[in-house]
Amino acid sequence: MLKILLITFLLFGFSFANESKSDIKQEKIRLLKKINETFATGDAKKIFKLYKELASVYTKNGEYYKAVEYYKLALKLYLTTKDQDAKTKVALYKNLAFCYKKIGNNFKSFKYTYKAVKLANKTYGKNANITKKLDHEIAEIQSRMIAASI
Repeated sequence: MLKILLITFLLFGFSFANESKSDIKQEKIRLLKKINETFATGDAKKIFKLYKELASVYTKNGEYYKAVEYYKLALKLYLTTKDQDAKTKVALYKNLAFCYKKIGNNFKSFKYTYKAVKLANKTYGKNANITKKLDHEIAEIQSRMIAASI
């Protein structure tokens, strides 16, 4: 009885994992099609949001190189828009820093975290929680860079 229960559990878990991978693949395809369609309209704001959403899907799936690619496209496009706000830029910098950290590129992780810190400092002040968290992240990255150079 225990064997049957264990086999059923394993099979259910396996099919669930495959379904999840299939869902992720379908989500990527849906977003890529949507980006393609949106290009025809020339709506930069919408394309930016779709790039960011696709980058997020790649990040959640552990595909950090692809996530970086789409976060960079989103950032490049965002910096050309008129309605820029610090919160969005800080989030993009943080997301890029996170992906580079996961890839193991401490230099680029530092670069984007530093940009986020600078902007957060300017926008929210040194005592804001976001700035403190980013300062802590900078210290961690510096430690990793020092450790890697030894």
